[in-house]
Amino acid sequence: MAFGRLPGGELAVSKQRVRRIVVDGALYRWRVRCLDPHWVSVRVWRDGQRVPFADVRIRFDDPCLLSLEMAAVSRDMPERFDELFTCEPVRPEHVARLIRECASQAGTIREFELANGASETAAPTAKPSAH
Repeated sequence: MAFGRLPGGELAVSKQRVRRIVVDGALYRWRVRCLDPHWVSVRVWRDGQRVPFADVRIRFDDPCLLSLEMAAVSRDMPERFDELFTCEPVRPEHVARLIRECASQAGTIREFELANGASETAAPTAKPSAH
């Protein structure tokens, strides 16, 4: 997924791609959407369903959008770089782990926020968040 800035400062995201993944024998579809330079949304659907199985906000500090800040921290405080930035993109193995985590939660659609690789369950919502 490519990101950039449009004239006027709005965030531009290239065409989003819905991907397929098989987890424990079941087919799911997922996509990643940029929310801002520090966060992405990962939405997962069971194959053939329109209601999201999970909608998760994950920290991702986009190096393309934050290159100046990252260069300054790398130069002035290299020992704190990993503490201040999360640069690992969402990969299929992360999505598979997310699907297993969500499937283990009983009940209705829930929103999760991944912080430092650990999921934190938020209160159930009446409808999926609009991202």
